[in-house]
Amino acid sequence: MPMRPRSRGSKPRNSSSEGMDLGTRALVLGIGSLLFSWVPLLNIVAFLAALMAVAFGLIARWPAGGMMAGGEPNERRGLWGVILGAIALVVFVVTAVRYSVI
Repeated sequence: MPMRPRSRGSKPRNSSSEGMDLGTRALVLGIGSLLFSWVPLLNIVAFLAALMAVAFGLIARWPAGGMMAGGEPNERRGLWGVILGAIALVVFVVTAVRYSVI
């Protein structure tokens, strides 16, 4: 079966339209870090994810920060990413103190 040559008229994909914006990344990291911050050994990874969620959310909320990702930032998702990341950081501290006493 012969292979057809690639059409020369096809346009390359725009890399800025692929992937998530910073607000969505912050929200996903915030949700994941909040879920895993309760688990004893996974809470260390959740701590790092929570820090990234707060950082991405703050950059998405910054006036020109969303332009770094190559698109319109989703500020509402960025705000929720910051909130969930901050809650995950608090849960990490509480569980780390609790597990260190045991």
